[in-house]
Amino acid sequence: MFKTLPTADFSAFGAPIQKLIELNTATFTKAFELQKAAIEKQVALAQADFKAFSSIKDVEAFTAFVTAKSEEAKAQIEEMQAEAKIAAESSKAYFDEVQAILTSAKDTVAKPAAKAPAKKEAA
Repeated sequence: MFKTLPTADFSAFGAPIQKLIELNTATFTKAFELQKAAIEKQVALAQADFKAFSSIKDVEAFTAFVTAKSEEAKAQIEEMQAEAKIAAESSKAYFDEVQAILTSAKDTVAKPAAKAPAKKEAA
């Protein structure tokens, strides 16, 4: 019964999985590093703000602090919008690459296997 099964090279089946693992590892590592950098930046900014706020002694200094924070907030909104656009483009590129890997894997698996020659029955 099993002698009539066509032989297949199963070594090719692991390649798409390995590509997906490598892609996911690289993508998630990059995302975590970007998040870590953003958190470190926000912590440093909060510490600087606390120090600056603590040194306020008069109305003019307070007004200058609030004005500076307002300008920083505007710049941060613009930066977040740019980062969101980059993130959307990166996500699209990631999913395009995943789709290409899966399509390639499907095409590899879908190729018909060569049929084993039929055995002649002994009379």
